[in-house]
Amino acid sequence: MENDMNDTDKAALLAAAGKKAEAQKKEKQERTVKGSHLLGKLEALAADAGLALKRDETNGFLKLTGAAKGKRVLIGKKGGRVDLSGFTIEADAVRQVSEKEARDKHLGKVRAQIDFNKSDDDVLAVFGQALAELNVALPEPEKKAKEPKVETEEPKAEA
Repeated sequence: MENDMNDTDKAALLAAAGKKAEAQKKEKQERTVKGSHLLGKLEALAADAGLALKRDETNGFLKLTGAAKGKRVLIGKKGGRVDLSGFTIEADAVRQVSEKEARDKHLGKVRAQIDFNKSDDDVLAVFGQALAELNVALPEPEKKAKEPKVETEEPKAEA
């Protein structure tokens, strides 16, 4: 029995099957990872934030840094996670992370995470606040004034 399909038809069917499988995988990921459907919007907001933000791709995260030293926003590449490192925001859609919890979970300087259990609008609003905060410098801790050294005269030993 001879197959009536030519090579171009087979290639088209194979490409369509690949696209369908990829769409199914993405749909399944959106069901299992909360907030993964917002990943495109978060990246678009970051791109629209201006040229002042530096973007770095790291292991599993997109790292955004601004002009302020020590502040970073980390976006999980698979979605469902945004960490605020070096700063925090007081909002309903933000879960605060204590120093001890960050140390126990190996989160480094992360002090807050965006809560994707809240509404999409709340998440996007808090993310916008976090991006704006990246360019606000941290207050410098006051340095203690050094006391002047008091020199004492020691008797010199004669040889």
